[in-house]
Amino acid sequence: MTSKMKERNAEVDVMGLTVKELQHEHPLTLVDLQLMHRDYIEDDDEYDDNDLITTQNFHCTCNRCGRRIDWYHRYYYKCSMLSCDYSLHKFCEEVPTTLKFQGHPSHTLILERTTNDEKCRACFKNHRDGLGYHCSTCNYGIDLLCATFVEQHTIHHPSHPHPLLSVTVEPILSKCFACGNKHEGHFYHCTTCFNFSINSYCLSLPIKLSLQTQHFSHRHLLTLSYSFLDQLYDCECRICGVELKDEHMIYKCSRCMYYVHPDCATQRIEPFMSIFLPGKTKKNFQDDDHPDLLRLPVDDESHILSHQFKGEASEQFRDPFLHSDPFVLIHDKINKYATTSLHDPMKRIKLLCNICSKPITKMPFYKCSTNDDFVLHDWCTRLPDVLRGHSAHPEHPLGFSRLKYTGSTAKCRICGLPCNGSYYRCIEDNYRIDVNCAFMPKEITHEAHADHLLTRIESSRSGVSKKECHACRVSIGESETYFKCNACDFYLDCRCALQLPKTIMHKFDKHPLQLSYAPIEDHKSQYFCEVCEEELDPGKWFYHCVECAQSVHSACAPLILQSEQGVNSFYLEGVYKFINIKFGSVEKRPFHQHPVSLAPGTENDGLCHECGSKLQSEMIWKCLHCNFACHCYHELTSLISAYNAPRLIYRLGENKRVIKQHRPQTSLEFYPNEMKRPETRHWKVDDDIQ
Repeated sequence: MTSKMKERNAEVDVMGLTVKELQHEHPLTLVDLQLMHRDYIEDDDEYDDNDLITTQNFHCTCNRCGRRIDWYHRYYYKCSMLSCDYSLHKFCEEVPTTLKFQGHPSHTLILERTTNDEKCRACFKNHRDGLGYHCSTCNYGIDLLCATFVEQHTIHHPSHPHPLLSVTVEPILSKCFACGNKHEGHFYHCTTCFNFSINSYCLSLPIKLSLQTQHFSHRHLLTLSYSFLDQLYDCECRICGVELKDEHMIYKCSRCMYYVHPDCATQRIEPFMSIFLPGKTKKNFQDDDHPDLLRLPVDDESHILSHQFKGEASEQFRDPFLHSDPFVLIHDKINKYATTSLHDPMKRIKLLCNICSKPITKMPFYKCSTNDDFVLHDWCTRLPDVLRGHSAHPEHPLGFSRLKYTGSTAKCRICGLPCNGSYYRCIEDNYRIDVNCAFMPKEITHEAHADHLLTRIESSRSGVSKKECHACRVSIGESETYFKCNACDFYLDCRCALQLPKTIMHKFDKHPLQLSYAPIEDHKSQYFCEVCEEELDPGKWFYHCVECAQSVHSACAPLILQSEQGVNSFYLEGVYKFINIKFGSVEKRPFHQHPVSLAPGTENDGLCHECGSKLQSEMIWKCLHCNFACHCYHELTSLISAYNAPRLIYRLGENKRVIKQHRPQTSLEFYPNEMKRPETRHWKVDDDIQ
């Protein structure tokens, strides 16, 4: 043994190598392969998609250890001379000249040049020509690969700030912190903190993905995002429909607000839940079986009553219950009333029916011969006087009624919206429903879920505890009427289902605005409502003009007059709460010396002169000559006992899906609260076993 050691020492310099002896002949440059990935902003023009893809796919060979250098090493050294392709792992370039090795703790190992005629004492394989560590006292040596084993198998990933190391040889079943799911496979764990591990499948996802499958596709490349914390809104996966979690990886196209789970984007089969998404459903009814099926949304702002009460309009109409003066039929053949204009948002003209409070957008219609503001749809004149056996109130008949006091409203027991037009009322228990809800169809289809029938569900028949309207994302209360798809979990409250037309015209845009059910493709900027100038969540239904890139809240769409700007308070969702109210009546009231106008309270109206509370989003009397304004209900409460009179205040529930606030990245929790430690079990040995 001694003679063999002497022979070896004669061939190799036992004094070891110096740093200078290991240096390359040219200067080396340290390269960070993940620099652009860690600071990457999707629409940043500084980085090209192809450059990102090329960088992630980069690989070369280390000239010292002979192993592969790739993107997961993050750092490597390369020769600064363009004509030289010399490359080194960062740890191979910074290799120490001495090593304290756990397999040989008694002596320090010295870095030496090696030959391949001896075996490494760590892996028991022959040394590769090159470098190794050696103890001359014990003739103990390991090759460079074993000396740098931990560094060779440590990786860096942009999803986590610390190095990651695989600590298991065989595949394991564990939770992946990157996607939140359990996987079976190889896992990489953080070497600094105990609260992060990532599956090799998620670890190897490409930063850019082209989604072009049989079932789903998107025109732009999707970018892998390592968290969802920078998003303003709660969003759902466009493939499976499940809400995305803030702290998990997603694939996204920010310009289109298109977000998907990585598993959904990369799987080969159609996800089960995808059959419930728009455009992916299979038709579950025959058109011939439903000849009178109402298909929503309607084309314009006229209401569904026009589809249910068709007929020829007579030249004159008189109804003493509504008005003592006769009504004249207005159509395009009559020039006498040519000054009467139809409802026209572009010209800021409002013409609302006094029965249903919906816009009159087409001829013919009826107009009072003495009052230009008193107008009726021709189909509204054919409504029945009494409803018997109505599904919402079958025990008593409902009679056609109208409010006597201009400033009062009747709250509909079906949709919950106030109205000041005509309604149906039970004289036994004062049960009221507006004329629009009185003829609500039992079944509908909607463009947002076109291939499935939606069935009306009465409040008393609700069998699902937690429901959310797909349009406004507000929870549907147990006492509300809504429409449900019996094939899947798709719900629409009756307001969003029936009250939102397919297109609207607005003074802020020369084009029709389309009802949109999802974020718009290629809309790079943030969404803002052109009416209220507040942020708009595109995960809720809204109106949008693609040509002008302008958007409007669905609740702000009816606000076309200058005096209506600032009506909606921030919590309003879905349908404008005064959509069944006809404003504009001017009267002389006893509580003020000047004529006052019935109007929706705006932010500019300030505080009520009677009670001092805010007037915004309330029905108010507003003076046309001075700054006086007060709530409408004050006049009623002065006439009736304050304890018995219902306050005519209408508020929608504030259980809205709130726009998320910008917040910094959550602090990384290094260690869990408690780690499981072994505990010796107590055994009892009984010698008296029979």
